[in-house]
Amino acid sequence: MKEEGPRLDEALEGRIRAHFQSIPFLRTLGATLGTVRPGFCELRVPVQPHLLQEHGYVHGGVVGTLADSAAGYAARTVVPEGSGVITVEYKLNFLAPADGEELIGRAEVLKGGRTLTVLRSDVFAVREGAETRCASAIVTYLNLAPR
Repeated sequence: MKEEGPRLDEALEGRIRAHFQSIPFLRTLGATLGTVRPGFCELRVPVQPHLLQEHGYVHGGVVGTLADSAAGYAARTVVPEGSGVITVEYKLNFLAPADGEELIGRAEVLKGGRTLTVLRSDVFAVREGAETRCASAIVTYLNLAPR
């Protein structure tokens, strides 16, 4: 995924960050919104004991949420002002255990259209500064008309 690119309009970035802060479930996960730019978003979740499954890895539901949510905020950067997005499908492949101190979700728009936006979203587990890709997803969002 691209690591650099143009900046978002300041007002759009402010709306995206405000929307992120309004989602209770993301706060429950301890998620933070990192880099946001046109067609790209990065989210981070600190690994906490209540997010683990029985083998000591981060639960797959948390990994899926991170992939989906990062994609959703990346999609919001390319739809018309006032529009929303809603997930219509995602295909998630687990590639390695989500084992580390932090998870990072990075999503990039593959194709933005009038009706649908398709994205790639990857989740990385960070242990001692090293990132391991633990999941990859293709995510499709329906673009909702402004209200």
